[in-house]
Amino acid sequence: MANEFKPVKFGCGRYIQAPGAMTVVGREASMLKGTKALVICGKKAADATGAIIEKSLKDAEIEPRFYIMETDCCYETLEHLRDEVVPKEGIDLVIGSGGGKVIDMTKATGKGNGLPVINAPSSVATFNCWSAMSVMYTKDHKPIDRIWHETENNAVILDTQILADAPVKLFASGMADAFAKYIETGLMQESYTINNTPVGMYCSKVMAGTTNEIILNKGEKAYRDCQKHEVTDEFDACVFANVATTAIAAAVNYGNQSLIRTKNGKGATFAHAMYYACKTVFTEETSNWLHGEIVGLGCQAEMYAFERSEFETNNFARFMKAIGQPMSLRDIGIEPTDANIRKLVDSMMVVWGKHPEEHWQIMYDSLQHIKG
Repeated sequence: MANEFKPVKFGCGRYIQAPGAMTVVGREASMLKGTKALVICGKKAADATGAIIEKSLKDAEIEPRFYIMETDCCYETLEHLRDEVVPKEGIDLVIGSGGGKVIDMTKATGKGNGLPVINAPSSVATFNCWSAMSVMYTKDHKPIDRIWHETENNAVILDTQILADAPVKLFASGMADAFAKYIETGLMQESYTINNTPVGMYCSKVMAGTTNEIILNKGEKAYRDCQKHEVTDEFDACVFANVATTAIAAAVNYGNQSLIRTKNGKGATFAHAMYYACKTVFTEETSNWLHGEIVGLGCQAEMYAFERSEFETNNFARFMKAIGQPMSLRDIGIEPTDANIRKLVDSMMVVWGKHPEEHWQIMYDSLQHIKG
């Protein structure tokens, strides 16, 4: 019976995006009745945001307890924070400020203790500050599974000046990752229409298409603006697309992935599977490459998998090159031998859910176009 009423977890309660927004962390924490906050930060994020968050919390009469995270989002760290730090120190609110793995740990720690969660990321390399899910890794940097949280985050605070001051590589990775909801899923295919597609799936198509439109039209200027640490209309729009529209497109469509894989009869979804396969099989080789960079490269291969036109495929590749994205397997450290490509495809078939057998050849043929 419970499965008949499965909620759509949009992932975000209150959403704030503006220059200087980090200063309202205390106000938002106070609204959640927080009195003692565990603030999980990355080392660099602590330098960029720690003092702002500390002052904001103290001004709201909330006691901060900072934890500088120096591991991946792994179960060992989670158990320490969730089972030791939170109960022993009387924590009643968890705040995250940093990159993706810090934010994932924040969600896992807070939701694992039934506490409110505020995400105030220092970059938008993915939309995970919004999502109600944490990706877990081993201590040697390999992804192992995901924790699906029962409830959404309570607030997401995006200080666009802090985001613009972060390395442009992070912002560009977020733009590359955002394309996956339209390209990877195959929702760009004309066969998915309002008359033959489940409503959530069609809404995802529209929202994901909007994300693509925003980034393809404004992304190159936004990228240059970020290089200059300037918050412009274009940068602001692409931050919103990186996080909000991408996350909503994902949330309304999670239950329809099997339909996407079987409905059209050609093509295969694999950009995220390619990321996890790279990090599982070629962990050391791809260690310096971000989630969105590898997913974006997978999206380039997806253009061939879904038989998009030469113009559309080349235009997408041109954009990705313009924002500094990797253009080949060789670029991300994988020598594109036939044996390596086969090893990668074998992992892609199972690492992100089991694919139908006919997808193996589609993936293999598509990767030939991004060998380098």
